Amino acid sequence: MMPHRPRYGEVDDVMKEWRTRAVTIILYIAIIVALPAYVVAVVQSISIGVWQMLVPMTAVYMVIIVVAIVKNFDFRVRGSVFIAAGYMLASTNLVNTGLEGSGRIYLVALPIIAFILIGTRSGWITTALSILIYGAFSLLAYSGMLEIWMMPLADRTATAFWITGGATLIMLLVVIFVLLMRMNRFLLNSLKAERRISAELEQTYDETLEGWARALELRDIETAGHCHRVSEITKRLAGEVGLANDGMDNLYRGALLHDIGKMGIPDSILLKPGKLTAEEFKQMQEHTTYAYDLLAHIPYLLKALDIPYCHHEKWDGTGYPRGQKGTDIPLSARIFAVVDVYDALTSDRPYRQAWPEEQALAYIKERSGTEFAPSVVEAFVKLADEEMDSLMEP
Repeated sequence: MMPHRPRYGEVDDVMKEWRTRAVTIILYIAIIVALPAYVVAVVQSISIGVWQMLVPMTAVYMVIIVVAIVKNFDFRVRGSVFIAAGYMLASTNLVNTGLEGSGRIYLVALPIIAFILIGTRSGWITTALSILIYGAFSLLAYSGMLEIWMMPLADRTATAFWITGGATLIMLLVVIFVLLMRMNRFLLNSLKAERRISAELEQTYDETLEGWARALELRDIETAGHCHRVSEITKRLAGEVGLANDGMDNLYRGALLHDIGKMGIPDSILLKPGKLTAEEFKQMQEHTTYAYDLLAHIPYLLKALDIPYCHHEKWDGTGYPRGQKGTDIPLSARIFAVVDVYDALTSDRPYRQAWPEEQALAYIKERSGTEFAPSVVEAFVKLADEEMDSLMEP
């Protein structure tokens, strides 16, 4: 079964679910952390008989409790209530203590919270709002009007004020910490899921390629097992030649599909037991072009295309389809060409018996520098000397 890759709408749904939970957690944190500050404010208001600030504070606190408990509201509405409460606290702090107070921290923190908790648009809106509020209070401070509203210095240094202000500041820091930690965990989990899906998808693609190779072998019975044999040997030879490890997967895929273009060759030519005529051989050569036309439009296989397209090119430039010469031939195709010919020579065909391994190896050596790349032949001979008994095992 094809692994499921989330679509954009599904990603939005996941983010919506995550933000809904995050808003609920943040609102509960706000209720718990703000409770001591609210109690101190109530006690202070009762003791001095001043109720002006207690009324809006109580209203804000009650609204936060309601939106935390009632989860039917959209996460954007609930998050916006929290952000609005934060701006009320920021403005109150700026009025009471001026620009040197902690209100500036709220103006910086609230856009960050809005970006994470609600979304990009909300983050930009709150950023603009923070700039406007800071600019407005800067003008008031510069004109001297802010001094009219500020608390007396004695009140600003009172224990109760530090408790209430400190508690709300701690709440803000806790909220940011929790959000960043949860966002980090969410991103890590998303990355792990994406990697797992990519690995499953890549495995599915490779299994599909294996199926294509088997389908070709079913059509051309005489080459049964050829695709898988040459694919494995090509990887081993590539290691001897020094091909980078990150190119091995594409090398294997290209080797596996090297004859995929033969799907376009008529059976009368592909399965002919005798020698092909010049016209038939010319048509057989088209299988490399057919492979290119088939695979070039599949992004996953673009890096694996060199072998199916170029494995019949020759070192001296007499090969096909483009007559490439020397190092103009892709390295993977140069490597595969040696393995492909060796396997063909050492396998039975209707028109001839399999050659002994020594005879096939001598043939490869003889054509070093003309048909095959000398460095690849040298590496192949070394590999054959070391692993002759297992080289052609399926």
